[in-house]
Amino acid sequence: MKTFITRLKTMNAHPEFRVYVIESSAIKRFFVLEIILGTLVYNLALYLSHNALLAGVGSWAGTEGVKRLPVVFKRIAFA
Repeated sequence: MKTFITRLKTMNAHPEFRVYVIESSAIKRFFVLEIILGTLVYNLALYLSHNALLAGVGSWAGTEGVKRLPVVFKRIAFA
């Protein structure tokens, strides 16, 4: 407890102002991949399997697979 109080006092003694920069392309990429593509893959998996649990797993696996596709293509090209 004493170390927590000491750390809290030192943080308040030297306040920092942090700025986080998020590029708009990262927001667009997140929106397209996670929300739009995830919804499409979920609906497709739900239509094919008629199981919400499998559709959720398929949606997760589909979006993660699309995110990792460029790495796979680079490895194949340079192998």
